[in-house]
Amino acid sequence: MSRILIFLNIFLLTISGSGGYFSPDIIYDNQENPQNSVEVVEDIDLELNPNELGRVMVLMLHSIGDEDGVWEISADSFRKDLEYLHNNDYYLVSLKDFVEGNMDVPAGKTPVVLTFDDGLNNNFNILEEDGELKIDPNCAVGIMENFKKENPDFNSTATFYIYGTNPFRQPEYIEYKLNFLIENGYDVGNHTYNHADLSDISNKDEIVYQIGKQVELINEYIPDYKVDTFSIPFGLRPDEKLEDFMMEGNYEGTEYKNIAALDVGSHPSYSWVDNRFDTYRIPRIRVSSTEEFQESEDWYEYFENNHDKRYISDGIKDIITVPKDMEKFINHDKVGSKEIFIYEKD
Repeated sequence: MSRILIFLNIFLLTISGSGGYFSPDIIYDNQENPQNSVEVVEDIDLELNPNELGRVMVLMLHSIGDEDGVWEISADSFRKDLEYLHNNDYYLVSLKDFVEGNMDVPAGKTPVVLTFDDGLNNNFNILEEDGELKIDPNCAVGIMENFKKENPDFNSTATFYIYGTNPFRQPEYIEYKLNFLIENGYDVGNHTYNHADLSDISNKDEIVYQIGKQVELINEYIPDYKVDTFSIPFGLRPDEKLEDFMMEGNYEGTEYKNIAALDVGSHPSYSWVDNRFDTYRIPRIRVSSTEEFQESEDWYEYFENNHDKRYISDGIKDIITVPKDMEKFINHDKVGSKEIFIYEKD
């Protein structure tokens, strides 16, 4: 498919509703029959400084408990994190949509991804009151569902990485919980069958078992759901020659093909369309707030002081808007049918 450069022979275009102006720019169109994009471009508010090659935080959580710790935060702290993200122009997106470039983020907002490892009971707890099932308002899903009701403009999604035969630790409610998640905009991911240390595995068959067996188990409850993202237990990878089996394999007829593998990292991810983005190695930021560990708070502060480093959406799903000085990082192989709009910052 050819790439066609469309030069907009216009000296000044007025941004619809923004009152701003910009000089002639370039649209890259990956379609053989390019459409006239001027009308769409007029809807991009450059005063918002859109940058869809900016960094994205993939946040890593484990336990929602009573106190703040290294691998646990309190329910109140989790609520405060959601409030912070909402009040500072972040917008929750699913990991799948981020990796595949299917995000639909309002103009001026920055996508952020939530992930939970281990499938603990305090991630999703069911209470039974007077014969009726109720989501515990202090578990992660309960907190997010209530926050969504109070802030419908924020979206509510996360990926829960589960392992073993008893995800969320209430065996009588496994089917109910997994179906609730996918029916309400959440995702379920693979965390191996035995929470395995992959660095201690020396053969491909064991890796295929650990990942394929977990897919098989999940699909017993949600048979039509594609389990295609993987959180590496402990962040410990297998030997390099075995890494491909972490992403793709076939366990006794159960095929899996992961579109993303998550590390236990400590910095933001590149944009999905950045040529430095590696789906095999997506870093995550631990959500923590202790005297010793403030990973997430440090990055919140960093982006407050370096707003131009954030991914900032143009609000148009089919156009990728990028400042001129970031153009060299575009991965054109991932653009597909989308257009890329390049502009000069003031």
